[in-house]
Amino acid sequence: MTRESEAAGGPGALRRGLRILLHLQRSTRPLGPAEIARAVEMTRPTVYRLLDILEGEGFVRRDESGKAFLASAPEVDVGSEWALFIRRMKPIMERIAVQTGNAVFLSRRDHRSLICLHREIGSHPVQILSLQIGGRSPLGVGAGGIAMLGALSLRERDEVMAANAAEYLEWGNLHVSTIRKLIENCRARGYSVVGNYALQGVLAVGIAIAGNARRPVTALSVTAPHDRLPLQRQREVAALMRGELAAAGIERTSSGRAR
Repeated sequence: MTRESEAAGGPGALRRGLRILLHLQRSTRPLGPAEIARAVEMTRPTVYRLLDILEGEGFVRRDESGKAFLASAPEVDVGSEWALFIRRMKPIMERIAVQTGNAVFLSRRDHRSLICLHREIGSHPVQILSLQIGGRSPLGVGAGGIAMLGALSLRERDEVMAANAAEYLEWGNLHVSTIRKLIENCRARGYSVVGNYALQGVLAVGIAIAGNARRPVTALSVTAPHDRLPLQRQREVAALMRGELAAAGIERTSSGRAR
């Protein structure tokens, strides 16, 4: 490979592609190529070329208009642990979405990140689709992330927060001290409540689900406009999620402590 071709298609191209993917993963809405190009400071032709590669590999997909892009997740082997888990969780999430009217998210831990595995949309006219399937955020952002952090050992928790400290500031100017307080509240009540940080006017309730050797800790969360989740409704939504998990024989964590 020549020096020129290596520069065009080697590590530099990989880094640029990852910058685009990360930007899409952090976005809460579809983005057009021109908007992406401005945000990541690349030329439009470069962005078009890299989006074409990312789309071909299943890491991004087009929205309904066909003109904007979303972060996606490559196809999961139908027999994999995660595919089976999503299949098991889907009817639970559908019931929660029907009973609350709000969007329901299933996420998992990936080292110091949270990845959205699946979501179900409720019937209320206003749906807060804060996470795209396959989207990634620092573990600790959002109700699902707080619930999962609360299920980790103190050592693991501190390691994740230290590694993510700078990134938290990019998500609603979150500070590690705020993350710690949210975790304390989660462990005290047995479920997480996060509002008005990464997204203003939005509140979410989360429950951690115990993991195993092949599947690390995961979380369910319900997200809605702030006025749809007053204190009593938060408790009801948490109880609903607990009940659905118990009825399905899926072990949740107790007061944020992993079992």
